[in-house]
Amino acid sequence: MLRTALLVAGKDLRQRLRDRSALVIAFVAPFVLASIIGLAFGGDFAFKATYAVADADREPVAAGFTDGVLASPGLRDLVTVRQVDAAEARALVDRGDADAAFLLPAGFSASVQRGGAATITVLESGENPIAGQVARSLAEAYAAELAATQLAVRTALAQRGQPATAAEARELGERAAAGRLPVQLTEGQVGGRTIEAANYFGPSMAIFFLFFTVSFGARSVLAERRQGTMRRLLASAASPSGVLAGKALAAFVLGTSSVLVMWLATTLVFGADWGDPVAVVALTISSVLSAIGITALVVTLARSEEQAEGFSSLVVFTLALLGGNFVYLAQLPETLQRVSLLTPNGWALRGFVDLVADGGGLATVAVPVAVTLAVGLATGGLALYRARRMVAA
Repeated sequence: MLRTALLVAGKDLRQRLRDRSALVIAFVAPFVLASIIGLAFGGDFAFKATYAVADADREPVAAGFTDGVLASPGLRDLVTVRQVDAAEARALVDRGDADAAFLLPAGFSASVQRGGAATITVLESGENPIAGQVARSLAEAYAAELAATQLAVRTALAQRGQPATAAEARELGERAAAGRLPVQLTEGQVGGRTIEAANYFGPSMAIFFLFFTVSFGARSVLAERRQGTMRRLLASAASPSGVLAGKALAAFVLGTSSVLVMWLATTLVFGADWGDPVAVVALTISSVLSAIGITALVVTLARSEEQAEGFSSLVVFTLALLGGNFVYLAQLPETLQRVSLLTPNGWALRGFVDLVADGGGLATVAVPVAVTLAVGLATGGLALYRARRMVAA
């Protein structure tokens, strides 16, 4: 059986290596598409936002928001602030030139200092909902802090038993504006490194095209049945198990080579860092086995090569869309992030991301490796059972 498997694997590999389209899918297309998408994302996935501020008050409390919160150490490198009037702020948001706008009305500081109500209006652009949510949270936090300070001031005056003079009220209001900021941001990150585009879309596109690369092994069973070569193989005393093992071995070698070449190319050209080499190899192997199992099972459900190719493409694109191959997982809605855990490619991508972010080793990808390997063994076992019946028929 081993000799049969090696001979069949060698034959299939020679056929694939002579096929230029197969080489493009396995080695060229993943790198080209990863490069295009990576360049489109501009290098990394760090939060960036442009906020317009229309400060019609120009007094200490209003300035505390603009100069204190938006210019704080944790935000000033991430947020671009444009000081404009209210009309221009609305226009910038409408055109999409600003992700959100803050409108601070005249009399804002005086109202806060008197203990009255004051309003910060937040205008959000639909083009960057995350930046809009951050803007709303900043305004709400600042308003809550001012309200808490007002309450503390009123309590102190009530305990004194006499109202504050105008000068005291103003002084207390200024102290409130100059007090602790509502949001204290400290620069730092969880994990060791930033997730740059090349670090994500390199593995992402390698996994996506991996499904197409390894599907030839299963589809070749249908092709050889149609051509009659399968019957001749079995007539030569080759066992069905040996033939199928050889085709799986060829798919495994080509699929693994495809991912490893992608790893080398993105590292040399873009300086990408996929993480610990041992962990990368382990995750690559489990991902390849998973792709082989899924595509083989799908092909065994088809009756012709054309139908098998159609089924495979449908399944691969569905998995890619749900698993986050085309969009960074963290930028997906929460529901889709959970759905991605139902896909082996989603687990594999999480493993590659964790390797970069945490800088860990095998322990970091233990769960993704286990899940993708389990999927590969389950689908591969079922595909083998069905394929043996196809070969023997």
